[in-house]
Amino acid sequence: MSSAYVFAVLFISIGFLIFMVSKLKFHAILALYIATVLLALLVGTPIEKIPNMINTGFGNTCKSVALVIFLGSLLGIILNKTGAIVKMTDCLVKFFGKKRVLWGIGVSACILGIPVFPDTISLLLIPLCTNLSKRTGISMMAFAAVIQCSVITSSLVPPTPGPVAGAAALGLPLGVAIPWGMVVSIPGLIAAVLYSNSLRNLPAPLNEAFLDADENQDTTQVSMGFLKAIFPIILPVVLIILQTGTQVFMPKTYFAKVMAFIGAPLSALFIGCFAAAFMQLRGVLSNMDIRDKWITQAVVDAAGPVFITALGGSLAAFIKSANAAQILAQTIVDAHVPGIFVPLLISFLIRVATGSNTLAVATAAALCEPMLKILGISNLACYLAMCSGGLPFSHANSSGFWLTCSMSQLNFKQGLRSIGGVTAVQGVACGIFTIILFYAGLI
Repeated sequence: MSSAYVFAVLFISIGFLIFMVSKLKFHAILALYIATVLLALLVGTPIEKIPNMINTGFGNTCKSVALVIFLGSLLGIILNKTGAIVKMTDCLVKFFGKKRVLWGIGVSACILGIPVFPDTISLLLIPLCTNLSKRTGISMMAFAAVIQCSVITSSLVPPTPGPVAGAAALGLPLGVAIPWGMVVSIPGLIAAVLYSNSLRNLPAPLNEAFLDADENQDTTQVSMGFLKAIFPIILPVVLIILQTGTQVFMPKTYFAKVMAFIGAPLSALFIGCFAAAFMQLRGVLSNMDIRDKWITQAVVDAAGPVFITALGGSLAAFIKSANAAQILAQTIVDAHVPGIFVPLLISFLIRVATGSNTLAVATAAALCEPMLKILGISNLACYLAMCSGGLPFSHANSSGFWLTCSMSQLNFKQGLRSIGGVTAVQGVACGIFTIILFYAGLI
């Protein structure tokens, strides 16, 4: 295949995927499947081999991410139901004080973005922020913007679906992805809060339904402090990082063998879920909600991201089989486009076109993994670049955009300036920092 034909095939397949999601309103799962079959036909795959290759690519990816995404979802549900999210946010707001309340909300949202989906965080924090807006006089546009800090870690730090998909596709251990994702999140957080502060005096309405609303407390809730609220989030992160560290610095020791088990992502997240349940709930062993309803909800919440991620693996299988990625990569190198920009730009274009961070990262990973050697970038650099590229920018095709606008009672223009603006700023900050790390030789 010529490079021109490869470009045409990839452009048609990815363009059709974007068209189906953004214009025809197909679900991302169906759109990915159709795009994968189209790509398989265009690259000349024998039709009798297509079903088996789809299943193989799907299964190889699914086995790496399915349970991790499910356990991350379950941990987020437990933290939500026990009131740990509200408690942690309230403590951080009190710590930072009235004048720096946006920093408190931003830091809280950023931490919560590790195990909890951003839309859930918006649902929980907007009523709190509405009352804070009334008490402090800070515009709801600023609060709506700073809540988007959850998207930073949700895009960069496992176990949320996007980064899990990217790390799995690139063969990057989560023990490496997590700390580096946290490091790159920091400039994004700082930029997001500074941008949000620039909106603090703009006029915006308040949602009267949330003013002085009493929190609906579950009868299973127990009083807890900040450490009890945040501990189940920190514990699995520490275990996963320790597992990676012991394999490097203490290989073949008994402690390394123990950490290989308890620090594996599955074990660490399972321990985190148990820690959240036993520390934050009364009568957990007899509580049918956590034994049945919450687990069922976690399965439902995780199903979509798992299928999107796994179908990204199917798409990658056909790209690899046709050597399309190598041809494309060599063409890019010959055009003297720095390799670090390729995953960033691919992810950015898909994110803007479809509104889906998970789809952007999963597709970018499928396209870029076979290119890495030719592009001259490491799997870590590729991971951070495509996750940063999946951050900007949220607009009319994003469900999270409309959720935040409707709950905050912002019109489209206000939402675009607040939510769209902050996601663009934080994405640029994370992208620039990733490029600096790359050229400094650190990733």
